[in-house]
Amino acid sequence: MSLKELKENLAYSCNILANEGHWDNILGHVSVRIPGQNKILMKPHSFGFEEIRPQHIIVVDIATGKKIDGKYERHSEVFIHTEIMKARPDVNCVVHSHPPYATVFGALGQKLRPISHEGNIFYEGLPTFDATTALIRTPELGVGVAKSLAKCRGVLMKNHGSTVVGESIEVATLYAVFLEKACRIHLLATASGDPSWTSDEESPVKFEQIYTPHRLGSMWDYFVRRARQARKRS
Repeated sequence: MSLKELKENLAYSCNILANEGHWDNILGHVSVRIPGQNKILMKPHSFGFEEIRPQHIIVVDIATGKKIDGKYERHSEVFIHTEIMKARPDVNCVVHSHPPYATVFGALGQKLRPISHEGNIFYEGLPTFDATTALIRTPELGVGVAKSLAKCRGVLMKNHGSTVVGESIEVATLYAVFLEKACRIHLLATASGDPSWTSDEESPVKFEQIYTPHRLGSMWDYFVRRARQARKRS
């Protein structure tokens, strides 16, 4: 994928997150690895997810976390992205945001149960980073987030939000959207009674059935169409 296409998809990722409950004024950020380079593209500071277009995207050095290209300011929590990228060669996109239900869930210390389909995405675990509730503004704290994440698809951050990863912008964005829904469904169900959920044995089976590459591609296309419509209305 070309640099132009990566910037366009990163901008759509931000717009989708804004539309799907991850809006938090100018806070939250997404990054994607530039293939063959020790660099990432990243959403800049001072803009809301819904405002981002390809021309806003900045370039950051993974080794140092320093901005090396782009007009706009870098987020101070860049180390969430750079340290995960260093620790996880399989990860090409990192989404950090403050969606309300995942934030609430991260404060409860509960295990996410796959009550809805979306919960099965995280059958391998959804750890909580609890070393601090403050911003991740140092490489050392970024390393801590990466260690908490380990090999999982997402990590809750105590009283802070969530960080979700994937092999592509499309996958990480969808998983971030679906984590928020899974947390919302879990909270609604447990507040209403004593719910059932998919068993540990069946959870990976459901994941493989539902979240196939073909279906994820179709889901991404759907969310992009919604984002385009939202752009037209703005």
